Order: sequence, then C-alpha cells, then structure tokens
Amino acid sequence: MSARVYLLTEGVHDVFFLGKILTESLQLRRVQEAKKLDEEWSHIVPKAFPHEGSLRPSVPCPTFYKSTRASVAIVNADGIDRLGKRLRAHHEVLVNHGVHLDAVGVVLDADFDQARQKTPEQRVAELADVFTSLNLPRPSTAEIVAGTPRTGIFVMPGGGAQGTLEDIMLECASVVYPTLGCRAVRFVDGLDRSASDFLVKELEEIRKPSGRHKAVLAAMSAVLKPGKPIQASIEDHRWIEPRTLTLPRVAAVLRFLQQLLGDAPPSAVETTSAGAL
Repeated sequence: MSARVYLLTEGVHDVFFLGKILTESLQLRRVQEAKKLDEEWSHIVPKAFPHEGSLRPSVPCPTFYKSTRASVAIVNADGIDRLGKRLRAHHEVLVNHGVHLDAVGVVLDADFDQARQKTPEQRVAELADVFTSLNLPRPSTAEIVAGTPRTGIFVMPGGGAQGTLEDIMLECASVVYPTLGCRAVRFVDGLDRSASDFLVKELEEIRKPSGRHKAVLAAMSAVLKPGKPIQASIEDHRWIEPRTLTLPRVAAVLRFLQQLLGDAPPSAVETTSAGAL
C-alpha cells in the first residue's frame, strides 16, 4: 500500500511549488479527476457551498498527487493564522473515518507575522503544540520524527534565514530566467513610489518585508503567463527543473519531502541547511 502523506502549507504558491518538486523529482503525478482520487482523501474534499459560510467563488480544495509509492494531499491553509485550525479539522475528520496517515508535514515561511506579532520561532512552537495536542509525534524544525506517523516542519527559505518562498523562487529564476529576472527587478526597483498615481494604501503590500520579492515574481509571471495567477506559471514553467533542484535551498526542500514520503533516511536532512531557525 502506498504511503499516505498530509502536507499543510500557508498559501497557494507553496502548494504548487511543492507539487512541482513532487512531479519533477519524485515521479508523482497530480490527480485531476475525482474518480481517480484515493477514497481516504475524499473525506477532506469540500462537499458543500458556501464553504464555511464564505461566498467566494473558489472553494479551497486540497491538491493531490500520487505515485505507486505515495499518495499526497497538499493543503492550503489560506494564511499563517489558519494552519493550526486546518490541521485540527482535517485530522479529526480523517481519524473519525479510520484513515491512518504515514506522514504529516507543515511548510511555512520565516517571515515575521505582523498581524499577530509572532516570530517564526514562536509560530513553529505553536504548531508543534498542535501536533502534541493531536497525539502526533512532536516535530522539530527541518527534522522528521521517526514514528507513526512521521512528522516534520520546514521553514522556508531555509538555513535559518528570514524570508519566504519568493526568496527560493528568485534563486531559481536567476538560473532559468536570468534576463527576465533582471528586467523585472529593474521595473520594480525603478518604480517611483512617491508618484501621484498612487494612494498610500495602494502600496501597503509592496512595502511589507517580502513585498519587493513578491512584486518581482509577479512581474515575471505576467510575462510568462499573461493574465494568469503566479501558481499557473509555477506549475507550467521551468522554475523547478534539474538545474534548480541542485540549488541548496531547493535541495533541502526536496530532502524534506523525500523523508516525509519515506524515500530517505532521517540523517539525510541536515538541520543547519534545511530550515532550522
């Protein structure tokens, strides 16, 4: 029987970045049709609209990947503050239906949570507490805990550095899209933010710590996939390919996923290079 792996992330870009690594390096394929989905995962697929009382047009369904060795559900928590809530809710549903997981992982960013005034270290500790409260092995950052299920928390971009997924994506861009990346940087950095075109509130997002990197990535995506969201470019283009898989930060994420899937021994992940804080 293939390993069942539950992977929780902060946002949709993380989902597609992790999924791209699964498909490009670990030979998994995305499950596109409900009839091909493993029955165990059907219990966490939203079945009613409005979902949780929200009338937004899209329903946050997990994204699923599968191979002969593993079946993976990647869940978008839709924000850092919802990681613990989503993990509790899905764990309860799966347990109530007799679904046993082989691995549970969480991937989050190492940026400061301005809304809740939480450091990455504090967020990791809170998430580890959630694991403990659910009687799951308590994970350590960037380490897979041996046991049933295997558990782990990975903090991007890794290596103890502050940052987000975008830091990793821009490193990938320097390898596969260097010209486009340079032009996007020039565009974003050359923008006169004091121009009368803008209201102060309209530049709130780009002024955030990760705002510049997000803007550069969005500018690149606008060229590669005009009119489409960034995740469409992550899925369809060469951000993750043989050359970028050898970049230290990408390789660290890959090792983390390998361990969750049971494809690598615990010693394969080095805490100092794989997201330790």
